[in-house]
Amino acid sequence: MRYFLFVSLFLVSCGKPYKDLVLQQGNITTRTFQPEFTTELFRCTVDGKFLFKKFHLSGLLYFKNFSDTATRVVFQNEMGLTYFDFGWDKQAVFQVNYIMEQMDKPALINTLKKDFELLMFKNIEQSSRAYFKNNSGEAIFRFKLPKGFAYYILDGNNALKGIENADEKRKVVCMDFAPPNQSNQFAEQITIKHLRANFSISLKKLQQDVTE
Repeated sequence: MRYFLFVSLFLVSCGKPYKDLVLQQGNITTRTFQPEFTTELFRCTVDGKFLFKKFHLSGLLYFKNFSDTATRVVFQNEMGLTYFDFGWDKQAVFQVNYIMEQMDKPALINTLKKDFELLMFKNIEQSSRAYFKNNSGEAIFRFKLPKGFAYYILDGNNALKGIENADEKRKVVCMDFAPPNQSNQFAEQITIKHLRANFSISLKKLQQDVTE
């Protein structure tokens, strides 16, 4: 009996994580969330657990915007082996240019696609934008996704401190920026935690902007 009471309390406490948000009326800040970059380079580590096995990947994650507005995201290890090479054309249509066989799983590809689209603010339904404040006075902008919502969270200085993806019941992905980012660039450090898939991605910027 006590076990079921504990489970019930746990589910209640974890349910609807954004229930305390207060919808704001009137003018909405023009703060944009799409980063402006030509090329960016990050040290990337991926850690997780699948069944009883832990896994670890490390290397360089490379973002590139082309003059025709197409975008590439490439992840390679220190020896130059490519884990994946993803692309978006000028209409933001996603394609897999390459992915290593061990990672060629539809669920994983879709998860990584969503991560990068949240970071780059691609395929976000901007007309669904809603503006909220939480109990800490932080500004939160919510956008509808095909499944659930994306939340872009600003601190008191109007700096982007994180991005979250959640459904109606609980958070799915949490992205934390350190330090919070006031510019339209990628943050210096980004931590992405997949709460259901049980893995995390850590990014540390190596260069502000790399020229070819």
